[in-house]
Amino acid sequence: MLLQKSILGALLVLAATADAQEFKCPSSQGKNALFTVVVYDGPPAEKADLVPDVSRGKASYTFASWDVGYLYGMGHSVYLVCKFAGLGDAQAVTIKVDKKVQQCVFRADKGVPAEAICK
Repeated sequence: MLLQKSILGALLVLAATADAQEFKCPSSQGKNALFTVVVYDGPPAEKADLVPDVSRGKASYTFASWDVGYLYGMGHSVYLVCKFAGLGDAQAVTIKVDKKVQQCVFRADKGVPAEAICK
């Protein structure tokens, strides 16, 4: 009986994990590393970029996070625009986050590739 409950619990965790959506910026565009990210409420052409809910950093470290889950309840969608060092906006990568996520996070640490992820 205990074994059956453990197996059932493990299957429920796996099912929840399988449903989780994750959207990431590429770490680079050719030789150009990910430099920054802009999170939008709706298509970027509408220019509704969001201010991070949390933002901190210093010369060698940057962290920003946006709580975006509420936007889906209002019928909105989130867009992630990934920008790369040495490239202009025309070479930015735009990702439509078309499945509900709760948060987008950007991390950049000296010596480690920057990361931008929504999940």
